[in-house]
Amino acid sequence: MRVHYVLNHGESPASKLADVEIHFEEGLLSGLKLVGCSVWRSKKGDLPTVLVPSRSYATAGGVRYYELLRDSADGTPDAVTGRRPNSIKRFKKYIQDEYCNIAALPDAPKAEPTFAEKYTRTKKDAPTLAERTAAQG
Repeated sequence: MRVHYVLNHGESPASKLADVEIHFEEGLLSGLKLVGCSVWRSKKGDLPTVLVPSRSYATAGGVRYYELLRDSADGTPDAVTGRRPNSIKRFKKYIQDEYCNIAALPDAPKAEPTFAEKYTRTKKDAPTLAERTAAQG
């Protein structure tokens, strides 16, 4: 299994930092990917928030949501620790930590434009990259 982060790079919505895809490489799910997870900027300025796919349902008091990703254990306490399994929190923490590691990486240096990029017009009568650079001095 591999986790892919598709960074948002300031596109809309601005508070969305990345989409997360889980790519399965072995077993029955080999060749499939799970989409719908995302990393969002926290409203409080803390660590980013990880959201997993969810569904809404109406109640008398309004709309509520339940997450589609759930613990597969039946909720019985662990025999050794006595604690209930908390796989969801562990998954979200992993996604959050890995995103923070990726966000802390320095940006890759920009490559020198190719000959075609320098001298190709993007629109009719528009200046080329070389002409724009020369005009700026």
